Amino acid sequence: MSRTTSVLESPLARQAPLSALLALGAVLTLVVPSLRVTDDGLFVASLVGTGVATIVSALALAFPRAVGLVPVLLVLDFVAIALFRTSTGAGASVFTSLIVLPVVWCGSLRGRLNVVWAVLGVTFVILAPYFLTPTNVPGASELVRLGVTVIVFGTVAAVVQELSRRARRNVRDAQRGEERVRAEIDRAAAVQRSLLPTSTDHLGADVAVAGACLPAKSVGGDFFDWYETNTGIAVSLGDVMGKGVGAGLIAAAVRATVRSARTVDDPSEALLRAADGLAAEGSVTDVTFTTLFHARISADGTFRWADAGHGLSLVLRADGDVDRLRSSDLPLGMGLRDEWATTEGFLEPGDLLISFSDGVLDLFGGREDTVDAVADLARSCGSEPTALVAALSARADEVAHDDDVTVIAIRRAPVSVESGALPAHPAQERA
Repeated sequence: MSRTTSVLESPLARQAPLSALLALGAVLTLVVPSLRVTDDGLFVASLVGTGVATIVSALALAFPRAVGLVPVLLVLDFVAIALFRTSTGAGASVFTSLIVLPVVWCGSLRGRLNVVWAVLGVTFVILAPYFLTPTNVPGASELVRLGVTVIVFGTVAAVVQELSRRARRNVRDAQRGEERVRAEIDRAAAVQRSLLPTSTDHLGADVAVAGACLPAKSVGGDFFDWYETNTGIAVSLGDVMGKGVGAGLIAAAVRATVRSARTVDDPSEALLRAADGLAAEGSVTDVTFTTLFHARISADGTFRWADAGHGLSLVLRADGDVDRLRSSDLPLGMGLRDEWATTEGFLEPGDLLISFSDGVLDLFGGREDTVDAVADLARSCGSEPTALVAALSARADEVAHDDDVTVIAIRRAPVSVESGALPAHPAQERA
């Protein structure tokens, strides 16, 4: 017989109904007077065979290789039914119909030859009384029963074989389709990761920057970015509503449109371009919106930023104070007001700019003071961007979260004692 390798074909699940029905039949022969045992030895042997078959089928739960014992189990089942039938009246036994269970099991296995094995098993059960109890053989009508039973159960085995073959083919087709989809998602995830910046060499030694994006699924709707501009560097962090490939595509589009404004000094202009990129023929998409924080940092420390409904950014000053970067502007894609304000400040040497997605809230139990908690974590990391990002990434591995976790941190290099006085604030220079 063919060996089954499908995890759906559990030997114990197949064996349990037959074992239970044989046990029930044994009980009935003891309590129902009209059901009598004609041969005690064969009756006990049938129960022993059933018990052995049950134990062997249970081994497959602990030892997957035991699935290869399915042919042995089917032989034991046909023998047990033959013994049980013969010991409870042979041709007059009411338990002959139990043979349908191993027939269906046999017919469901791979390989059309299993239909032949099922027919042979039925033939053995019907003819068993002729050689097990030669002094009390059934009449000639039993041969007629043999022919009818073999035809009926052989047909059952053939039908089950065809249905099982089609079911396995459908499962294989579904699995191949799922594998193709998974491969496409994996490629999309790889492309998305490749869009995230990794190198900071081109930014110079005046700043240190680090970021991480940990999608809740293979492809996420968050992104971060940093790149050079005419006057310094730009940093961005966006969070697209939703997860998966759709959100990832929108995140890539927003990132690209924001980058297209790298020659424009005003951060709000970059947000406006991103909003235009989400609109089509004057209609803003109704399927999603995007929160976005975008900042420009000049070489002298001038800091200009715009926030489209994000609200999860802060500056940890070198002296330990925290400035929350608040904004009442709406996210991109809302279609209500395409206006975003630009706010100007200054990053002193040693100041750390941090922006993170709302997935970080899950890492701190959704607390309202998560901004303060992130600031405390940054202090414990010595205000080092790489250390902070590593700490949040480690926390994301330990704490369950259903949303993408993204963070970006950038720090102006502190001035050492040997290097002299700090650079003057632009306002001081003008004074």
